[in-house]
Amino acid sequence: MLRKLSFAFAIVAALLFSESVRADILLNSGFESGTGGDADSWTEISGPAGSVTRSGDSPRTGSFSAHMTFDHVNNAAAGAAYFIEQNQGANTIDNSLNYNLSFWARSESTDFDGTNMFVQIQWLDQDNSDGGGFKGETLVSLVSEGLNTTYQRFTLNDLDAADGSDSFLLRFQVSAGAVDNIANGMFVDDAALSAVPEPTSLSLLALGSLAVLCRRNRR
Repeated sequence: MLRKLSFAFAIVAALLFSESVRADILLNSGFESGTGGDADSWTEISGPAGSVTRSGDSPRTGSFSAHMTFDHVNNAAAGAAYFIEQNQGANTIDNSLNYNLSFWARSESTDFDGTNMFVQIQWLDQDNSDGGGFKGETLVSLVSEGLNTTYQRFTLNDLDAADGSDSFLLRFQVSAGAVDNIANGMFVDDAALSAVPEPTSLSLLALGSLAVLCRRNRR
């Protein structure tokens, strides 16, 4: 009986582990693939006093990271948004599931006067099956979450994909106000977006079998 229980435990563990490991659905999530400052599968949007690039200056892992930076010390242009984003298009998510987002980020300085740094995920209907367009979003200030000059991991768990959505737009953004004498920026690396695992019927069946074996063993 002990051998049977051990075998049942092994089956359950294997099934639950397979359910807990879901693939990252982001493309080029470490920004390693690209040409020069352009990261494959990402769009970089710069402003009047800054830049957004695939950078080799401060990767957390590998050789590259995403870098958004502005300089109002030497260029006192009006404020703007600097961001890198990924939009994979229609039918890339299942809105019946929740999603976990994780990434690593650091700032160039802790002078955030007149600036903020964000992560944003928008849920979109790009196949027009539910009227099309924007269906919902999550927007988080990384400054409020303790962003500093050392890489740290940020996680947004159990994000509810909005009803009617079939896709997403993920954006990392630096927003700089119209202020002088500030230079700052943000590095982002090793992002991942994956569906929250749900128990399958096979996993439930294995758990049921284990319960029956445990009950028989007690008898």
